[in-house]
Parts: sequence; C-alpha cells; structure tokens
Amino acid sequence: MRCAAAERIFRIMAERARGVNDQPRKSKQDAARGVTIRLMDPLDERPEALDRLWDPKLELLGELLDQLESDDAMDLEELDGFFAALHCSPEYLMPSEYLPEIVGGEFEFPDLQAAQLFLDLLMHHWNAVGEAFRTEDFFVPLLLEDEEGKSYGNNWAFGFLRGVDMHREAWDVILGDEDRAGRFIPILALANELNPDPSLRPYQEPMTDEQREKLLVGLSEVVTLMFHDLAPLRRSFASEPEPRKQKSKIGRNDPCYCGSGKKYKKCCGGIAVN
Repeated sequence: MRCAAAERIFRIMAERARGVNDQPRKSKQDAARGVTIRLMDPLDERPEALDRLWDPKLELLGELLDQLESDDAMDLEELDGFFAALHCSPEYLMPSEYLPEIVGGEFEFPDLQAAQLFLDLLMHHWNAVGEAFRTEDFFVPLLLEDEEGKSYGNNWAFGFLRGVDMHREAWDVILGDEDRAGRFIPILALANELNPDPSLRPYQEPMTDEQREKLLVGLSEVVTLMFHDLAPLRRSFASEPEPRKQKSKIGRNDPCYCGSGKKYKKCCGGIAVN
C-alpha cells in the first residue's frame, strides 16, 4: 500500500503527464523504444498547481532543443532534470558555465535574435524550476509521455546526473555520506534502466509499471528532500564575500587604460569631473 504522500505525487504526475510540443517528438530514450511523444490537447483541463508544466513557452523551448545537432544536446525532459540538479546543488553555477552542457558543446545560432530567444526561454524555465522547488510541497518533474500515455523518466534522471557532474565535489556532502547517498537510488535506477552493461541495470527483467511508478514517486521525494537539505550550504556559499582584488595605481606617465595609446595624464587622467 502506498503512503498518502506517494499517492498524491503519483496522482499529480498522472494529471500532468502530457507531451509539450505541438509536433510529435522523440526523446533519445523514447526513440530507442520506437515511441513518439503525443500531442498536448489545449482543451485539456490543467490543475492550477501545475502551471509551470503547462507553460506554452515549453513547446517552443522543446522545438529549439530538438533542433540542436549535437548528440550530447539535451531534450526538454533532460533539461528539466539538469536544472533541478543545479537548483539543488550546494554551489551555484553561472549560465556561462552550464550553457555548453545544454547545447552539447559549441553551437552557432543563425542570428542574435534567435540566440536571445533561446536564452530567454532557458532562463524562463530555470526560474520556473526554482519557483516549483520553493513553493510546492513536492517537486514534480517534467516527464514526456509516449503515444500510450506512459512516462519513463530515464532522460530526466540523465539530466539530473549531468547537473551533479557539473559540481561533483560539492555533492560529496551527500555522495560521501552513507546514509544520504541512498537518495540517489531512484535516479540511478532510471538512468541505468537501458545501460548496455546488464550488470548495471536495476532489474534483470524489463521494468514493470509498478516498479517504474515507485521509482518516479521516489524521484520526486528525494529531489525535494535534497533541495531543502542542501539549502543551508547554498545560503552559506551565496553569502561568502568575494576576495577583494588589489588595484594597482596607474602612473600619470603610464599608457591610459582606455586603450587610446596616449599617456594617462594626457587622456583620462586629465579629464575633470564636475
């Protein structure tokens, strides 16, 4: 018998689990299974608490992610798991550090407008993931559905582990703790379901619906726990003052820092400010 919390999480997942593109899409793991993400029906009634998962901007973001050519580029589900890990992480990352991981290396946008649109959509989803962690009792992952209405969660788990790898040493506070390391079990189980090495798969036989349900519920529970458990470390990291840099005083006969080629006293050093 499932506990009340598990019942609630899985009910929310069942209500939420719908494709988020207006065109059929295949995630990496779904493509291996030969399934296609089904269409979202705009007339479907959505639960008010799940607005972030019904955001129309997700459709456009998913399309742009699918256009990335690198095999290492993320799809929408993987991105959600990746952002979840970064929000849980004991240390913060700058967008300039994690953007290459999302696009799978270097990527050239056709123009500045396309690049700005992509970044705006990414930051919008980043903020939505953070808001969900801060305001909801349980974090509900964004999981794509196949044509039969089934969510797998493999790509979400991949994304979360990729996020952990961005700051692996910072995660030692959990990974190095025997009691807390067990929280990674549902994430690792889903990530390794189709591992080429059978010894690393969580089950020797194909995963049953009941086993997957337990892992997905467990995934929601453990990432919620990790986010709140690591909050003091994030606050401590954010409050640490940056080391002050010693500024060398520029001489009046030194070249001006503006790059004009003139001496400082003949350039910016000679400007009077009223």
